[in-house]
Amino acid sequence: MNPIAISIGSNVIYYSGIVIGLAVAACFCISYSLYTTYAGNGRALWVMLPFAVFFSVFLCRLLHWYCHAEQYSGLIGALTDYSAGGYVLPGAIFGTWLAAVLVKALGFTDSVHRLLDAVAPGAALGIAFIRLSSLFNNSCRAKIAIDDPKLQHLPLAAPVYTNSGSDYRFATFFVQFLIMLAVFVWLYRFCCDRRGHPMKGSIPEDGHVARLFLLVHSAVELIMDSTRYDSSYMHFNGFVSIVQMVAALCILGVFIYYSVWSVRTNGRKAYHFALWGVWFLSLVGVGLSEYFVQRHGDWYMKCYAVMALSVIVMCAAVFRMYRSCCEPRKRRA
Repeated sequence: MNPIAISIGSNVIYYSGIVIGLAVAACFCISYSLYTTYAGNGRALWVMLPFAVFFSVFLCRLLHWYCHAEQYSGLIGALTDYSAGGYVLPGAIFGTWLAAVLVKALGFTDSVHRLLDAVAPGAALGIAFIRLSSLFNNSCRAKIAIDDPKLQHLPLAAPVYTNSGSDYRFATFFVQFLIMLAVFVWLYRFCCDRRGHPMKGSIPEDGHVARLFLLVHSAVELIMDSTRYDSSYMHFNGFVSIVQMVAALCILGVFIYYSVWSVRTNGRKAYHFALWGVWFLSLVGVGLSEYFVQRHGDWYMKCYAVMALSVIVMCAAVFRMYRSCCEPRKRRA
């Protein structure tokens, strides 16, 4: 069910489509403001926008077709008819990166990393709005049923309509909307404050806002995608969803990046081994939580509490490794 906002003849505009349009506009406005303030000419964002939308929609749809081919008449139908089916969000990450690389190749920016730093806070706000659009359709398909009438309302629960009626389930996308809204505020402030945190030695100054966006967004997806019963899986793996796989790889990639630079700049210290150990243990906590939550439906609260704590510790370890690459902040006199 997808309520119609505007209907003119055979042309129909849905409420969810309007919210997604607002998401793209919000992302562009925030990114444009940050880029023109701290980095360069706004033409780079105008050139990047159509490519980012095209690549993102194409890749998100392609991934969804791969995971849910039974929902489409074929590949061509999946890429040409957007009235049905769905999307796999990690495609937007690769699509935006491809667009930034193309803008660099066309000569509109001299740094892909600096461009992505400006885009990252806006992307967090855009994702928040995209998740909010689920309130206007029936796509928030959490597998956690909410039976207590006192909790059967936002922000914890939302109705899911079926042929036999409706039931209340955990409002996965609305909760993610709230979390990503908080992430946007943090990233925006972090982007503005980055100039007060110069990097040590020869560590590049650009790209850190984008990497920390990847870190935090991936951490959120790692948990939220686990709560859905319609997650997308690779053909060879039915245990960990493709969203969780990409999220885990992004977190690992950011951790390796800062680990390499920290060791190269500071030398191998005891805290490096401590952070590596903490990160590995938190990864084990996430993996075990996912294993048990899929086999014990009555352990949801315990498993997701452990998973959330593990993910927070994992992000804290990565952020601490990042801070070890920064010059100490000078105290004000």
